[in-house]
Amino acid sequence: MIFIILSIVIFLELIMYLVFFDVILSWLTLAGIRYRPRFLHDVLGPIYTTIRKYIPTRFWPFEFTAIIVIAIIIFIRSFLQIQFPEVNEVLSQIAL
Repeated sequence: MIFIILSIVIFLELIMYLVFFDVILSWLTLAGIRYRPRFLHDVLGPIYTTIRKYIPTRFWPFEFTAIIVIAIIIFIRSFLQIQFPEVNEVLSQIAL
């Protein structure tokens, strides 16, 4: 059971890093550089569209979908670490 929970936590951490990378790449559009790897679109696209379907995330020119995704990931990760304290010991050993 601990292996499954640890895998979920590591997967959520990976998705959070991808969201951060996507946000940084979106800032580059302000400088005229439009580069978004197809991989990011394929991975984060379904997550973003699901959030946009249920929560209004656009406030004029600002898009808050990434912030909402990060908040949900942090909530789920914290919930799993509280429910399964053994995960904290394993995570401290692998230094995530």
